[in-house]
Amino acid sequence: MPKIIRYEFLGNWLLFWLLSITVIGIPLAILYLLSGTVRIEHEMEDPEKFVAQFRAGRTSGK
Repeated sequence: MPKIIRYEFLGNWLLFWLLSITVIGIPLAILYLLSGTVRIEHEMEDPEKFVAQFRAGRTSGK
């Protein structure tokens, strides 16, 4: 069955940006971003139809 895959960051955005604005913190910010990001997979019958409806502004239940 086809899937829609999305990535979501579950960490603290404030901590990420504070690390990003310092030169030494940039590598730590990248590691924090990679470790705090999860992959979410949704199985659907017709993902292209869902994406078209989503872009048109309609919800999937109506």
